Formats: sequence, C-alpha cells, structure tokens
Amino acid sequence: DFGGSLGSTYRQCRPSLSVLDGVTWRVVEQPQFVAAGRREFTTDELTFHGSLAGLPPPSVPRTVLFCSVLQYLEDPEAVLMEAQQLGGRHLVIDRTPLSDEPEHRVSVQRVPPQIYPASYPCWILSRERLLAPLARDWALLWDVPSMEGSFRARGGPPFEFRSLVLERRR
Repeated sequence: DFGGSLGSTYRQCRPSLSVLDGVTWRVVEQPQFVAAGRREFTTDELTFHGSLAGLPPPSVPRTVLFCSVLQYLEDPEAVLMEAQQLGGRHLVIDRTPLSDEPEHRVSVQRVPPQIYPASYPCWILSRERLLAPLARDWALLWDVPSMEGSFRARGGPPFEFRSLVLERRR
C-alpha cells in the first residue's frame, strides 16, 4: 500500500479480507508516518516501511496498491516502474486523476479553506503515457470512474479520477 498513511485503507479493507488466510499488509510511506506506524499501529499483519526497496525479503506482494498517491509524487512513472519490478501479480491504481492529453500536466491543488489553508503540487496524469510502459507486461482488467468524478483544471485539460486494476501477463 504505497502512500498508505497509518493503515487506513487496510482497516477499510480488512473485514472483506477475512476469508483469506495469512494476510500481510505492508504500507510504504514517508519517514514520519513509518515511525508513527511502527510505534502505534504495527501488528502481525500490518507493517510500515520507508521504501519499496526496504520491504523485507522475500517480499513479492500479490498486489501493489496506489490509492490517491501517484499524482502527488515527484516522479510517478519511476515509482510505478519500481513497483512492477517487485514481481507482484496485480497493480491497483485507485482514485487517480487521468486525462486524455498526451503528456502529464502539473497543477496546483488548493484545499478548501474551511478544511485548512493549503495548496499542493499535483499531477494530472496522461492515461496513455502512464499505461504505455506497462502494456507489454500488464493487462488492464478494470478501468472505472472513481467517486471523485470529472473536473477541468483552471486553464488545463479536462480530467477524471479513475480506478484501474492491472494483472501481470504470464
């Protein structure tokens, strides 16, 4: 669970995973989240790590989850390529802003002031550019709109938050 904070997605999904034996959920996060996660939330199933390379061996995840995180990374394509090298069977790219433009576009995301005053750099990712390097080794199983919907960045292209599931070709 790349960018999985303190395990919030794990806690949301855990009841649905009760039919599985031996669930192991690894969160890859920023150092301050890893420290807090290790201190407060680590269990036999849930652990916290500072990088994909820092996952304990042998660590071939069945699924790598990117839930609303690729758009906030400096180089989302490089992280996605690193994740596919882990050898897992599925990639889940959830709640990610994708456009039909040929190139990624950087934008500024402004948090509504009633929540808190802040802004963040945020990519609107080109669907084609994001998926093209994966096409040889991965089959797109699922591509659906996310609950966030469609938008148009001020002065930018229209985009839609999408959820994608890819499966490694054998």
